[in-house]
Amino acid sequence: MRFAILTGSFYPEPGGLSTFLHYFLPEAQAAGHDVALVTFGEPLPEDAARGYPVTRISRSAGFLRRIVRYVRSARRIARRADTVFVMGFAVLLIPLLGRTPRRIVMKIVGDWSWEMARRRGLTTLGQVEFQTARHALPLRILRAYYLWCVRRADRIITPSQHLARVITGWGVPAERVQVIYNAVPESDLHTVDRAALRAKLGLPASGRLLVSVARLTPIKGVHTAIEALAYLPADVALVVVGEGPQQAELERSAPQGRVLFVGAQTHDRVLEYMRAANVYVLSSVIEGLSHTLLEALSVGTPSVASAVGGNPEVIRDDVDGLLVPHSDPKALAAAVQRILDDAPLAEHLAAAAYQRSRAFNWDDEVRQALAVLTTAG
Repeated sequence: MRFAILTGSFYPEPGGLSTFLHYFLPEAQAAGHDVALVTFGEPLPEDAARGYPVTRISRSAGFLRRIVRYVRSARRIARRADTVFVMGFAVLLIPLLGRTPRRIVMKIVGDWSWEMARRRGLTTLGQVEFQTARHALPLRILRAYYLWCVRRADRIITPSQHLARVITGWGVPAERVQVIYNAVPESDLHTVDRAALRAKLGLPASGRLLVSVARLTPIKGVHTAIEALAYLPADVALVVVGEGPQQAELERSAPQGRVLFVGAQTHDRVLEYMRAANVYVLSSVIEGLSHTLLEALSVGTPSVASAVGGNPEVIRDDVDGLLVPHSDPKALAAAVQRILDDAPLAEHLAAAAYQRSRAFNWDDEVRQALAVLTTAG
């Protein structure tokens, strides 16, 4: 079959969807399917070696110009496709494709209308409260358009039971929604010595390190991880991997000498930072089902995560990680301190984390996603 992939971002840009597609599309090809992809971003020479066409629409053009270019390219590959697979910002462009493609499958990993409302200062509500609240007219229009686009899908893939409940609450019939848990390919980093990785990465050999990997936006809650340092001993430092619009603000608020911002990194390097840490910290306000949390588990690093969204479907509290309330730096610090002070607990959580990651099997995710993309109805 022929798949047209429409996405807002693609590897090497960070994010769960980018990572998923990077690994999934070669698997689809190996299964005998033809794929073509349209995304935003600057053209890259390495795209020519992927074995399938990648069209990147530069973000340097004005908004309307790049949307026109994106839709034109999307129409071209959609006309030849048996299934159009849509995710991220591209969900909003489905009505612009003209003739309805044979099948539309979407991957929904969050409520885009809520994320946009938070980003634009249109709401201060959490994602759960946002679903049933009354909104001002501009936000009602934005949300109505987004949900109308989502309902056009023949099938929707979503990575957690939490999100499946959200989506069916939008009026999407339950039989159209398929939960397929995120997964990551197995890593052998769980056997690599942390001290050796710290030397390779130029990190302090002494002291205790926390690592957080996220796009630097308020939703990801990195500020909570930074604030938690005030309740932890002075030898505990935080490494922040990622970039985003909140970076300057976070750098100003960070205690001097205790937070290292290393910017965006390659995927392999991100895993090395995770393995080099004593504790991985995910302090986001909401998560569909976090790729970075799964990756931290896969390299055998004890993790503390906010008990929101799909996180409790990944980590079982006090079994293979610790869960804490979101936006609570004291609770986050207390959980981190437990791991740092209790070597047997840290060892147990590290081993349990790796074993837990194997339950999120990459081959299963590929098989289930291909079944949705190739099955009529």
